Amino acid sequence: MIAATASVHAQNDFKLTDPTLNPPQEYEILEVLIEGNETARESYIRSASSLRVSDKITIPGDEIPRAIRTLFRSGLFSDVQILIIEKSDRGVRLLIKVTEQPRLFKYEIKGVKRSQRRDLEDLINLVPGTALTESNINRALRTIDRFYREKGLWGTEVETSKRPAPDAPDRVILRFDIFAGHKYEVKDIDFNGNEFISDRKLRKKIKPLKLDKRWRFLSKKLFKQEDLDEGKEKIISFYRKNGFRDARVVSDSVYLYNYTKDLTGVKVDVNIYEGPQYKVRNIEWDGNTVYTDEQLTQALDFERGDVFDEEKFETNLNFNGKDSDINSLYQNIGYLFFQVRETIQVVGEDSLDLSFEIFEDEKATIRQVNFSGNTKTHDEVVRRTLRTVPGNTYSRSAIVRTIRELSTLGYFNPEAITPDLVPNANDRTVDVEYRLEESQSTDNFEFSGGFGGRSIGIILSARVNFNNFSLQRMFEKGGWKPIPSGDGQRMSVGVQVTGTGFQSYTLGFTEPWFRGKPTSLGINLSYNLINLRNSNERNELFNSSLSIGKRLKWPDDFFSTQSVISYQLYDVFGATFLAEGTTSIISFMQVLERNSLDNFISPNTGSKFTLSGELAPPIPGFSEFYKFKTKYQYHVPLTRKLILSTGAEYGYIGYLTENKRSDFQRFFVGGTQLQQRQNFVNDNVDLRGFPGGVNGTIAPFINGEQVGGRLYTKYTFELRYPAIANEQLQLIPYAFFDAGNAYLDFDSFDPFDVRRATGFGTRIFLPILGLVDLSYGYRLDGISGFSGVAPGQWEFLFNIGAPF
Repeated sequence: MIAATASVHAQNDFKLTDPTLNPPQEYEILEVLIEGNETARESYIRSASSLRVSDKITIPGDEIPRAIRTLFRSGLFSDVQILIIEKSDRGVRLLIKVTEQPRLFKYEIKGVKRSQRRDLEDLINLVPGTALTESNINRALRTIDRFYREKGLWGTEVETSKRPAPDAPDRVILRFDIFAGHKYEVKDIDFNGNEFISDRKLRKKIKPLKLDKRWRFLSKKLFKQEDLDEGKEKIISFYRKNGFRDARVVSDSVYLYNYTKDLTGVKVDVNIYEGPQYKVRNIEWDGNTVYTDEQLTQALDFERGDVFDEEKFETNLNFNGKDSDINSLYQNIGYLFFQVRETIQVVGEDSLDLSFEIFEDEKATIRQVNFSGNTKTHDEVVRRTLRTVPGNTYSRSAIVRTIRELSTLGYFNPEAITPDLVPNANDRTVDVEYRLEESQSTDNFEFSGGFGGRSIGIILSARVNFNNFSLQRMFEKGGWKPIPSGDGQRMSVGVQVTGTGFQSYTLGFTEPWFRGKPTSLGINLSYNLINLRNSNERNELFNSSLSIGKRLKWPDDFFSTQSVISYQLYDVFGATFLAEGTTSIISFMQVLERNSLDNFISPNTGSKFTLSGELAPPIPGFSEFYKFKTKYQYHVPLTRKLILSTGAEYGYIGYLTENKRSDFQRFFVGGTQLQQRQNFVNDNVDLRGFPGGVNGTIAPFINGEQVGGRLYTKYTFELRYPAIANEQLQLIPYAFFDAGNAYLDFDSFDPFDVRRATGFGTRIFLPILGLVDLSYGYRLDGISGFSGVAPGQWEFLFNIGAPF
């Protein structure tokens, strides 16, 4: 039986039903009962109310109203009452009656496109069956608003409504009616407070926020808050790069305005405080014994009177990627525990004194080198690649070089190669561990098809490359899983046929570490046949070669050399400018190469220089020639992902004796290896924008017949942007400018007399298919003797394999 009651509702009204409760008296809580809860736990309600058995409360007082307010603010209840069901001298018994918020049956989104509805459903976190609180609804509304703001829509409005679910009266359906706002382009960006740097320069630096211009018709330059935030950071970085250390964005405002009478756009105002432009006054060093003050100042690359570039200061002090920064100078010769403490002191109004306190410590020795994650590649293959060896002096450049070497193997995901250093300052040692992640597939199957022109027909090419092969495991039990692999050997088998009688079969094998030393051994065999049905021409070539390569340590360890001996047997019948019959050639080739590319598919940095000399001596019964070729390419990042590549090639073929001279292996420029009809008696030089082969190749003419050149030149400029770069797919679009020519002899040689083409293309790399290169070139020059290869025409070409 209720002796006295008091109720406190969500509206915070407190009504006393028993006048004997006045004046206020203190009571002990004897019991707290819960009623009305369906899903909320009783323990949660008691804890949230702070009304605990044995606690003292005052009636009337603040404890019960405060408990109701706390429970109501949780958002789980639409009504809360606390009743006194019994009162005595011993204390009171309380009853907390709650009415829970309705449960969500489902929610609906109306007024938007299906695609936007699906995107919103992925973002809104409203789960059927949960309590539908105002907090949940407001969170969903904020998500919707943010979604449309990121799309550049202003003034989006959302109306919400609830209705009971037809088959579940205790559940409700929540509906969002969305009235999407309008898209407004950024029409003006105004800067205030800038005196030293013009508005024009600041508008360039505030990217990705851009003004909408008429010529930017392909995309609307809509306002996005994240673009403004990123742009403000870039502006401040630009200021600090130019000596304004105190520069900051004081405030900004974004609003709609009528930029013409009837049109509305977005205007952005940015208020800037520039401060003084600081210049370097003095540079002082203390504690250095390994390097002189002059050497360290030269590495810092600042002189008295220079504008203080904060970005250059940080990179030249810590890490600039060129091994010329101060930290690298010390760490590359073993000073792992080296520290430098810099102090920048403002002197006067616009001068800075730079002082550095050097703590050189002692050199560190590598104690252990470990690696993990190579589940397929054998430990020995990884170990022989490492440039960090136990017992050696620590070197940061050796770690960076090891990462590059592991990446270029092609067996591991480059982004996942991580070195972990565990230094021990007590004994001046360091443990190094490389964490690796095997690529999904190092082997690939290349297949392509195309049309090489009326005289060539359909081109089909297939090749299987095993890039981490193991010849030894071929003969071991369980070695075929499914291919014997893990020793870093390379084996390839290929076949190519065309519709008009060309066949090619190749087999190659390379052991990069012969007998456990950094000496490569390669064997290649091939058979080529041209047997044209509509002509009397029939050419056969059997080719075999043996190559031995070796790494060099001088002038630096990017150099390598390779020696190749090859035997070629030609059987020629019906060729227009070659002597018919059987011809054999034995040649010796020496190659010197310096390769510092960081990636062989799409290099970001580095260069590659190749110089080769080949001699086919005048042996009785054999043809003879000598040939020199040189190639150079250089890759430099213009931005984080935009890469500029330049290259140049030159070649010359000569003869020791006229009576044994060979017309084989002369230079023909144009097309790719697939489009050039695979005329194996020639030395075919790729050139985009030109068809190659009988469809129109670049080579001189004698008596109306096209013959190969004894000299050639080729120049390449390429600007590429790796759009997609992951383990499953690499997509690399590019723009190019190519130029080249083949010359009859030195009398006609002119390195600037070239045939030019420009255009665009893309490279696509899939682990299972390898690399495919597609290009679409526009000819700026034609080819004499080929009316179908005129200037002002486009040429589509495709190729297989890396261009570098």
